[in-house]
Amino acid sequence: MNNDDDTIYYLSDDGQDDETAQAQNIAEDVTRPAPSGFDTYTILARPHGKPYIFTYQDLWMVIVCRSTLDGDWIRARASAEMVTDAANKKAIIERLWALERELNGLPLIPDQVVKLHFHRAHVWFNQRKVEGVR
Repeated sequence: MNNDDDTIYYLSDDGQDDETAQAQNIAEDVTRPAPSGFDTYTILARPHGKPYIFTYQDLWMVIVCRSTLDGDWIRARASAEMVTDAANKKAIIERLWALERELNGLPLIPDQVVKLHFHRAHVWFNQRKVEGVR
């Protein structure tokens, strides 16, 4: 198995191939309760200063921006004007846009994660309030 592309491979003790094991892991993820928006998705290292706690709300905002608005933070900010909790969502957009410039880009989100959170991200963006405002 060649792992030159940083692909995550799922190994199984019962002899299943990677795709079967991966499908079962995804199915298990689907049955877990939805994360809170303020839960930590990952932590991003910054060249100067404290690490950035990347929450699920950050993840969802990046998914919405990249998938629906072609990664355009200006369009994201304009779209946020028309949704629930506009001021707090615009604050997330501003933070992520600044972080993107600081890091010369935000990390790629694996396709599996995008698929798992795509609908949730759009519902959150359009209808839900921001949790745990920073």
